[in-house]
Amino acid sequence: MSTQASTSVAFPFAPRLRQFRAALAVFQTGSTARAATLLPLSQSAIARAIRDLEDGLGVQFFDRTGRGMLATAEGELLIRRTQRAFDQLDLAQQEARAQAAGSAGLKNTGGRFAVTCGFRHLQTYIVFCETRGETQAAARLGISQPAVNQTLRQLEHMLGAKLFHRSGGGARLTDSGEAVLRRAKLALDEFRLAQEDLAAYRGQVQGRIVVGSLPLSAGMLVPRAVDKVLSAHKELSVTIVDGTYDALVHQLLHAEVDIIVGALRPKLPSPELKQEALFEDTLSVVARHGHPLLDAPIKDLRQLVTESWIAPLPGTPAREAFERAFKAEGISPPQASLEVNSAMVLQALLLDSDRLALLSRRQIMRGMSAGLLTVLPVPVNDTARVIGLTTRRDSHLGASMMTFVEEVRKLADALA
Repeated sequence: MSTQASTSVAFPFAPRLRQFRAALAVFQTGSTARAATLLPLSQSAIARAIRDLEDGLGVQFFDRTGRGMLATAEGELLIRRTQRAFDQLDLAQQEARAQAAGSAGLKNTGGRFAVTCGFRHLQTYIVFCETRGETQAAARLGISQPAVNQTLRQLEHMLGAKLFHRSGGGARLTDSGEAVLRRAKLALDEFRLAQEDLAAYRGQVQGRIVVGSLPLSAGMLVPRAVDKVLSAHKELSVTIVDGTYDALVHQLLHAEVDIIVGALRPKLPSPELKQEALFEDTLSVVARHGHPLLDAPIKDLRQLVTESWIAPLPGTPAREAFERAFKAEGISPPQASLEVNSAMVLQALLLDSDRLALLSRRQIMRGMSAGLLTVLPVPVNDTARVIGLTTRRDSHLGASMMTFVEEVRKLADALA
């Protein structure tokens, strides 16, 4: 399947971007005649675009009345998402210009990017950024290389900023180019959510959600919530992305994941993010069932500092809690020869050795129930971490994601 086809499947409303622009202009002005003053289109072209949009989506956007064109309930629902999408395109131009200020940018074109760009421009640019070459992008899109080149030149002209530099190793995005890529993805994501909103209005929860799961803190929370949601909504699909915090934040800001579940940070890396606390979690000393230390008289962590430990990755809340636990006893943390980010790998290492780790009891419930892992009766102090949700500050979650969030909150209450 070509990228063009797969993109249309992922964003079925987005290829109608120009028609949605016409609908937004009519919503803002109340008539096709007044909308023509906002757009470089005639009144008849705007009327035709709206008819095509309504026929193509099977949605009546407007009631035609003597007072003008008034949005229907379904139309207003979709236009709200449309406005958010075009707000992202406005921000794309603002940020591109700001990044290009003082450098060799292109001539100012008057801030018309959101009014003139089409789905083809956004799609071609995203694929070009993924492949880092015009020839490769053309192959994925099923079009010619000159067509890709022309589209990219049009995009730079509309934005009034240089988006990339070409080199022997492929294209390198400028700061303006990075900003436009992110805003383009966020704009297209609003059209995906528009489809979900329409389905929810009609009583169906469908679409896809992408959950970023922090491996050493999400524990049973994400799998159980996903099971609940999928059991109740057969038309929904879920993707779980396991990764480091920095990687997941990057994906969240680029609309590649919808939410991050795991340990919250005391300081957010971006003002565009927000956090919701769910519960406080603490750590315990975990070992395999039958570990030699189970029968040893151990009073505190001082007696375990020379054991073989598996530590979380540096810079994570789990690693900070690991180090605090030993410092609370007045000793330096052990120099762990193993640092692991994957919960699955960590538990496998525990099962196959006499190593120890500091983990949440919630995280190893299944291993404990199966008689594979156990908690050593050793007091561990000062390891509290707050587990919660991280989302984009300006995001309006779709109906499918809100269903997932509600399940996570219920499970968090039970776990707490």
